[in-house]
Amino acid sequence: MRHRNMLTAGLLLTCVATASLAQDADCPVLADTPTLDCVASAQGWFYAASPEAATQMAEDAALAAQSFTTYFGRSAPRGALIAAGAGQAISDADRHALTNAGAVWQLPWLDADGRRALQRSAVERQLRARMPDLDDAQRQARIDAALPAPTAATPDNAVDRSSLRHEIGHMLLIRSFWPVSEPAAPTTSAHYGGPGPDWLDELAAVLMESDTMTDARREKLRAPEASAHLKKLATFFAMPHPMAVRMAELTAMGPGAHVISGPEAQRLAGDAAWFYAQARSVADFLLASGDDPAVFGSIAAFLADGGDMDGWLAAHGAQYGLPASIAALDAAWTQWRAAHPPSPATGAPRVR
Repeated sequence: MRHRNMLTAGLLLTCVATASLAQDADCPVLADTPTLDCVASAQGWFYAASPEAATQMAEDAALAAQSFTTYFGRSAPRGALIAAGAGQAISDADRHALTNAGAVWQLPWLDADGRRALQRSAVERQLRARMPDLDDAQRQARIDAALPAPTAATPDNAVDRSSLRHEIGHMLLIRSFWPVSEPAAPTTSAHYGGPGPDWLDELAAVLMESDTMTDARREKLRAPEASAHLKKLATFFAMPHPMAVRMAELTAMGPGAHVISGPEAQRLAGDAAWFYAQARSVADFLLASGDDPAVFGSIAAFLADGGDMDGWLAAHGAQYGLPASIAALDAAWTQWRAAHPPSPATGAPRVR
């Protein structure tokens, strides 16, 4: 199902963030990234290399905000996305300007254009190492042949947009339920994403994804090997994200885009994919068990206040049609999965 445009011309305000617009109240001027175009909306401020790219980010933020309110029962806090290219962190000066404007979360983003530039750079480095005698024209021709030509309708674009909504979901959860005095990029806590448990952090993110991505998660759960990869809920609720340790190592290398390749990348991607799929399955089960789609807001508030899932189930589980302990929840979830094979998001009723 196609998503309708949730932003009207009256909601989006396009401006160029340059010194000449220093007095414009719609978009904060970013002193260290002054050439980016900016779109302002009810969800915040969105900076990219073109007005079209910034508008697209704002549209995806609106869809994520709508889902967040549905599933967590709170208005999405305003934030900022800055697509300044590979290796570009948000400077302290720009972060301060955004904070003053009211952006309670701020996220650097490698958009489709930035990702293609990174891919071209990687291919060019390989060609220079392996074929040093190529002239510039020959090298560029080989790079063009190695990389697909981008179009707005390619699946890569759809994945990129759903991934953005996923990442915004992390920010909305963190900033709504674990607010701190100073906004920041993804938190530097002991957890993979934020100060909350990793399973809830990822569940919030997958709830923001597109129907196409949701279908892919559910299709994975239909695989014969799914049961062998899914964890007992007591384990799932306590385990770190499969990428947690590796991400901490990459973070120590400094800001920017880092590439993991080879067998390590395949293993980590596989483990993470099952973690995301289980988060989708648990979300679907909780939604199917009761009549209130904002069940996740109740869970997040309880955990943010220092509680745990056993405590939440004992105190609130019955209200949402759920048992009173994790052990009983696991048994009910296992039985539900056996009786209800995952169905496509495009063919099943969805809360909007």
